[in-house]
Amino acid sequence: MLLRFGVSNYRSISDYQEVLLAASSLKEHQAQVISVKGLEAKILPAIGIYGANASGKSNVLQAFAFMRRLLLKSHANGSATGGIARTPFQLDPEVLKQPSHFDCDVLIDNVRYHYGFVIDDDRVREEWLYAYPSKHRQVWFHRQYNEEPTFYFGKCLKGKNKTIKALTRDNSLFLSAAAQNNHQQLSKIYRYFEEHYFFRLNAEHSFEHFETSYLDNGMMKTQIIEFLKGADTGIIDARIEKREIAVTDKSIIETIRTALEKGSSEINTLRFGHQSIGGKEIFLKLGDESRGTLQLLTLLGPLFEALDHSKVIFIDELDTSMHSLLSLQLLKLLNSPISNKGGAQLIFTTHDTNLFDGTVLRRDQIWFTEKDKKGATHLYPLTDIRTRPTDNFETGYLQGHFGGIPFLGGLEVLFAQD
Repeated sequence: MLLRFGVSNYRSISDYQEVLLAASSLKEHQAQVISVKGLEAKILPAIGIYGANASGKSNVLQAFAFMRRLLLKSHANGSATGGIARTPFQLDPEVLKQPSHFDCDVLIDNVRYHYGFVIDDDRVREEWLYAYPSKHRQVWFHRQYNEEPTFYFGKCLKGKNKTIKALTRDNSLFLSAAAQNNHQQLSKIYRYFEEHYFFRLNAEHSFEHFETSYLDNGMMKTQIIEFLKGADTGIIDARIEKREIAVTDKSIIETIRTALEKGSSEINTLRFGHQSIGGKEIFLKLGDESRGTLQLLTLLGPLFEALDHSKVIFIDELDTSMHSLLSLQLLKLLNSPISNKGGAQLIFTTHDTNLFDGTVLRRDQIWFTEKDKKGATHLYPLTDIRTRPTDNFETGYLQGHFGGIPFLGGLEVLFAQD
């Protein structure tokens, strides 16, 4: 479970910004928050981020994806002389030269962990991991490149720490190196970040990335098909057909790649059943389904898997090719303690103001991004603004009371004659 994350000097984000998934003291919709044994704060199952185009909404999600990717890949995929490929804030020459900061708090097996690091173009300048098994902080390790000693290991972190320290490059994370070298305690943290997150950060996400395994799972297939029925897509069933790979189907290179990935000479073809006028079930090819249906399908598999396995989903532009009522239904699944027993979470960006209806999202689940005069993104929740539960949030947002909307000015000037 993700409790919070913060970032500075990444893409359009200059000063430190953070997303908090701890619920505020709001009294409305108490059933929507998640209670965790041993944790005083209640946790939000979903957060929606609003803002004008190019205000930095997507960069907030990209920041966590970058942090996770560096954690998972920096040791195995990095090189001794490659430095660190980061994207700092580029509109201020002074900030451009400064390091980037990433940190988060997560809950793993009812224990809170605080992990973070500071990087520049060449090296990891700082890295740390703290555990809170009984509300008291345990320092598992702390790394500071310009201090002596560079690494400090707490007494609660067992294992071959010094051996792994010697294997850790300046441009790789110690947590990444530790997992690659089978450190028992730290591999557990690594696996959490590896297995409990799903990202769809490209609104034009190809349906080719949909895992047919979602529909191989009997229970999940039932959930997906029932949702599609309720969404009036016309789909009443799905089936997976296996067929031999033919070179004529794809380029030779793509054919070989697919065969190697699948480990066989077969590929799976997914078809969805519709009821014909005569009552017969007709299975159509994916190309015959609507774009909105395909976009919905790319979300349903990961969503139901998240609900089953307590995962965290990051979705950029939730409303792409999807009706507002379907977005509302997806959020209701996350917010309901009946369907979300394990504490799955969703962090998404959207322009869909229909989600402001007051019955689905609490005020602390609504966040905004806005750029200042320097072009830097600022991130803040609706609870930072004085509002009442009875206010019309959609109207207030569109009228600019909360910020996060584009300023268009008078467009008539575009058509003015000399």
